[in-house]
Amino acid sequence: MTSHPFPFRAHVRPMVLAIASVCTCGATTAAQPTAPDHPRLLVRADTGRMALDARLRHDPAAAHAYDAIRTRLQPYIERHRTDPAWIVSRLQMYWQARSTRIYVRNGVYDHADGEAPVPTVRFTGTRDANSQYFTPRLEDVKPYMGERDLLWLQNKDARGQPWEWVAQAKSGRIIESINLRIAELARDAAFLYWVTGDEAYARFAYDIFDTYVSGIAYRETPVDLNGGHDQTLVGLQSFEVIHEDIVGPLTETYDFMHDYIAQRAGAKRTLYDDAFRKWADLIIANGVPWNNWDLIEARFVLHIAAILDPDERYADRRGREHYVRSVLEGSGARQWSLRRLLDHGYDTGTGIWNESPGYSMNVANDFMECVDLLDKVFDIDALPDLPVLPHAARALPQYLLPNGRTVGFGDTRYETPRTGMIERLQAHALRHGRIGAAEEYAGLLDALRGSDSPMHRDDVHALLEGLDATPRAVLPARTGGPGVAAYQTPTFYAPNASWLIQRSGYDRPDARDKALVISQAGSNGNHAHANGIAMELYAHGLSLAPESGRGSGYLQNDHLEYYSQFPAHNTVVVDGLSAYPSMKSNHPLTLHAAYPAPASPASAAFPWATFSDVGFLEPETDADQARTLGIVRLDQDNGYFVDIFRSRRRNGKDRYHDYIYHNLGQSLNFVGADGAPLPTTPSERLSFADGDLIGYDYWRDRKSVSPHGPLRARFDLRLPDRAVTMTAWLQDAPGREFFSVMAPPSTAWSSGMLPREIERAPLPTLVVRQHGAAWERPFSAVFEPGAGTATNLVNVEQIDGIHAIALRVTASGRRRQTIISGDGEHARFRHDGLFALGRYAIVAERDGQLDYLFLGHGRELSAFGHTLSAATDGTAAALWRADGRWLYTATRPARLRVPAEAWPRTLVVTVHGKPMRLAGRRRTVDRHRIIEFDMPAMPATPIR
Repeated sequence: MTSHPFPFRAHVRPMVLAIASVCTCGATTAAQPTAPDHPRLLVRADTGRMALDARLRHDPAAAHAYDAIRTRLQPYIERHRTDPAWIVSRLQMYWQARSTRIYVRNGVYDHADGEAPVPTVRFTGTRDANSQYFTPRLEDVKPYMGERDLLWLQNKDARGQPWEWVAQAKSGRIIESINLRIAELARDAAFLYWVTGDEAYARFAYDIFDTYVSGIAYRETPVDLNGGHDQTLVGLQSFEVIHEDIVGPLTETYDFMHDYIAQRAGAKRTLYDDAFRKWADLIIANGVPWNNWDLIEARFVLHIAAILDPDERYADRRGREHYVRSVLEGSGARQWSLRRLLDHGYDTGTGIWNESPGYSMNVANDFMECVDLLDKVFDIDALPDLPVLPHAARALPQYLLPNGRTVGFGDTRYETPRTGMIERLQAHALRHGRIGAAEEYAGLLDALRGSDSPMHRDDVHALLEGLDATPRAVLPARTGGPGVAAYQTPTFYAPNASWLIQRSGYDRPDARDKALVISQAGSNGNHAHANGIAMELYAHGLSLAPESGRGSGYLQNDHLEYYSQFPAHNTVVVDGLSAYPSMKSNHPLTLHAAYPAPASPASAAFPWATFSDVGFLEPETDADQARTLGIVRLDQDNGYFVDIFRSRRRNGKDRYHDYIYHNLGQSLNFVGADGAPLPTTPSERLSFADGDLIGYDYWRDRKSVSPHGPLRARFDLRLPDRAVTMTAWLQDAPGREFFSVMAPPSTAWSSGMLPREIERAPLPTLVVRQHGAAWERPFSAVFEPGAGTATNLVNVEQIDGIHAIALRVTASGRRRQTIISGDGEHARFRHDGLFALGRYAIVAERDGQLDYLFLGHGRELSAFGHTLSAATDGTAAALWRADGRWLYTATRPARLRVPAEAWPRTLVVTVHGKPMRLAGRRRTVDRHRIIEFDMPAMPATPIR
């Protein structure tokens, strides 16, 4: 070909479109040999065998994986020699009925009719994967099972777990699971045939492939009897086109055995190709275009394109190029082009995708898998036209907590990072001779997973991964590199995902146990929850105030009523009503202020505090909500979290507001200001019957407490090797009630993070109800994480103002911090000689003397004869002592006033490598002699 109808023309190399001698339009040439351009999906036909041989000889892990594949497959191959019907009969087909038309209703299989000349592929049971039955081992599957739409399955919920005949409509996704397992065996056998030439493998793979693909060829698009949304989602064998996963191993089988299948099938190859083309057409026609579905579908379509002949070999000219164009140029209602999807979902400034972290990491890898397929199989380098993808790879570490797990907002688990995207970017760079970029990706991989990366799977994909790339040996030898903290910042904000994170102590060697982290989320993008302003707290190596995950499944009641709703989150519910659509949500939080500025380096910032102030419109009650969250460090090892939550209805008809806080642990106990335990009383409040959200009914063991002044709620977590506490310092107020409840366990934990009995245990939960509005009387809490029984805080006092409050925190070592939170840019607070104007500030003292001033966002902060003032709202500035010196930082020019008797007339500072002399002015203010300096904006710098 001399021209290409694809985009990215500048990046298209001569496409490998060698025309197969086998014409799929008729039988006359069907037996002619094909050109040697297969396999191409997982390995290159021209260099693959030599590269694999070298890998097996020099990489023990690869050799072990290869042996494991052969060992696992060998019993099936041996049985097939004498009983070829055994494996084929385990396929889930309409063996007797040979049905062609499938009917579904409400996400459940209804019935089938029509008749084909061969057995057809059986449709799955339900859209929801949940089922009360186990997926059987292949050895336990009855042969030719399926008469009268029944399956022989084991009931995991019944006493004794008996085997019984089960209606297809109650079997979940077991049917497609069985078929996928068998198709993967065929793919593995096809691979071994390609490696060894042993036709026993080929016969095994072909018999499965022929039976299944012939059966799918006669199947029609399923019909939703409701004529609703399901009609736009269904595939040929699954309720969702994104679960046509069996396309992968079937096309890979075809690819590895292309010549064998052509010779064995003869004219039947037309049937195979038409089946795959029909399948691709349905995948393109159905689905959802604006999220990860589009990429999953694109991957399936590219797999199908890879095993088809060029367009010109088909009468309707819908062959290889046609389906590649659908991915690159797709403009259909349900299948977008890669570029359109990228522009829709990625924030080019942050590199973050607009879904929860688990899905975002999947999308990143799915994009690069499509780029990989286009590059390796079709010689189209799409990466230059998708420039945000390298940026997205560098942004992945921002999701990580110091224990190496992702944050948990939305439908996400606490997972280790998936590095597939970065591995593919590195392979792409090596393939294209970009050694510098490859080395950069190598450093990022090392930071995320360590420099040792053994083969951890014994499947064909892992064994063949990267065989087409230049060997890693071409990279300069690595002698260690930066850790993951080098790719993170103290604060990071992704508006398209409505997510903000702040970290303290994350860049030190013992960060896992000493770092403090706050993650907060609104509801914007996909796989989001209805959670208002949700909060997650990390300390001592764990998400102690965790997100709750998705529950048992997206279509299950616990997800719909609880896990995706306000009561499962650390948030505030208005009048027992707060709710809005989850999954695809358009209810983001608004960032009013954050310190340090998101994505700015830690080296430039004040080191002892971070904070954020965000707003949210709760749509169900038309309520304004605002949350101020901060980290305050006492020293390198200790610190605490500050939470001030304001909430009010715009119409003033507030009944009550509920502050909800879940903490990992076995118990929650209340104590009064004097440290004495506070008795609790069983309660029937906080329930759907009481007028609250239905999610409240998932709480158990409700108890109320009646304090008379400040109180503490202590959560205790006893692990096998240590004890961890979280103490919430709380403030009583008129019209305020306090409750403890036991909430459902978080489902966000990944396997092995916690002992099973703790992972599955209920979450002790604090609920604070404020009658009337909670704006002038906001919820406030100071959360102190601790190891064992150790504690550093002595007292927390709240000082109320009109538009601002202060929390005065007294700590051991004669330390005290006064944390001021205003409800807007012009909020003023004055108390005991302290003055603040703005949203957030801290005055810290030690031994009765000033330790630091921190103006997080405002215009002025004054205490102990020292003042920070600025001409514009929203300025951040700090003055603090460290190692006998005074340091200063500010985001804008500001005026610094200090006692004249303690400070020199001139300051000599070095800013960005340039010496600077700052002359002060002596003045008298309120009968105190001061020196006033006009300070420029500067990073953290010693000034005296």
